[in-house]
Amino acid sequence: MNDHPSREEVVALYRGGLSPERAEEVSRHLLAPCASCLEEAAPAMGLNLAPEPPWREPLAEKPEKRTSFDAAINRALRKVLRYERYLRHQRAQALKALRVLETGGMEALDKLPPRLGHFARMEAFLARSWQLRHDDPQLMVHFAVLATEVSQRLDARELDSPARVTDFQARAYAELGNAYRVANQPYQASLILNRARRLFERGTRDEFLEVRLLELEASLAADRREFGRASASLVKVADFYSRQNDPHLVGRTLVMMGLYAGNKGDLERAVELLEKSLDLIDSKREPSLACAAAHNLLVFLIDGGRFRDAKKLRLAHSRHLVNPGGRINEIKFRALEGRIDAGLGNYPRAETIFAEVIAGFEEVGLPIIASIERLDLAAALLAQGKAGEAFALILEAAEIFARLEIQREALMAVVLLRDAVEMQTATLEMVEEVARFLRRMEIDPALRFEGRAWEE
Repeated sequence: MNDHPSREEVVALYRGGLSPERAEEVSRHLLAPCASCLEEAAPAMGLNLAPEPPWREPLAEKPEKRTSFDAAINRALRKVLRYERYLRHQRAQALKALRVLETGGMEALDKLPPRLGHFARMEAFLARSWQLRHDDPQLMVHFAVLATEVSQRLDARELDSPARVTDFQARAYAELGNAYRVANQPYQASLILNRARRLFERGTRDEFLEVRLLELEASLAADRREFGRASASLVKVADFYSRQNDPHLVGRTLVMMGLYAGNKGDLERAVELLEKSLDLIDSKREPSLACAAAHNLLVFLIDGGRFRDAKKLRLAHSRHLVNPGGRINEIKFRALEGRIDAGLGNYPRAETIFAEVIAGFEEVGLPIIASIERLDLAAALLAQGKAGEAFALILEAAEIFARLEIQREALMAVVLLRDAVEMQTATLEMVEEVARFLRRMEIDPALRFEGRAWEE
């Protein structure tokens, strides 16, 4: 290896964040030895390269030509490599333990090797917790709780320092907080993430750890409809990935920022961020991310009435939208195509698509979303002069909404529309306004229905 590794790679070696192959290459370079690489990365690793006092250096180990700085470099190098070897071994053990945990639920704990180290055990619990985020949020929480309990037993002598132990505890609590968020327990999530933040402030203030914590705090803020705060948290994350020279991760962060801006109602800013993200994302590295960015961009262009731009984008980014990820996402994307056609006045095609989408949502057990699409279909029918069919659909949708006990504000909007149908005063604008409102309420449940179409 002729070239020097970057400062970030030397730090990542110390933290166990390199692949085994790259870790071996960087280790070999440092063992050359390379004092300049260690000297540059030392502050970020918490290493002190100042020469030790003379009384701490054995006389037998002081060759005449060896400087005290050389001795400090060698001590730092030994510390880095010892810690890196420990983390590598523990993470290899954690991977084996994870394979055991994947064989079942909590009962799989009894199959773990009794001599498994605390760090390896914590890593395995966190990895298993993350795997369960889409399938079993409650079990996700249970494994994250186990990880925090094990983190209390980590040994500072093995993990370099008490501050480093605090870092790992902060990480475990951060993932537990996120697990509570996924399990729809926002109050617990907030408490635990606050604890993770306090632990982080008492640790080494590791920048990699802070970025992860900021991402999780942003997710919780977004769930609580605090979109401005969520975006503010991600500004530092995007800057970090930019300094790491990883445009793909910058793009991923911009996708989230664009989503939060759009959910806040700033459609222009959302479109700007999402367009920029698509220039940075490596679709081969993460196809689902490219699809999500293109999908969200379509949503906000349509919400802003920019139907021609949405159609152009649909064609320009068709390669990202080939596999939207699951049946539900396929139906949602098809619904966007229907809204584009309706916006461009192609009502017959929109009618066909909306009918298909309604059947799809009912098939996957999403009756509320299916009934919102009934309103879109009703609007397409009204635009074609098919008032009788349209009004029958609206009354059907109103009956479903009432039976499913939707939120009061949403129900009142639907009731107003139903009343207008029964009085034969319903207009295309009324149907479209209620449909837009119901979609918006999925993002902001505190929204109030204005009924502007009723004032005209």
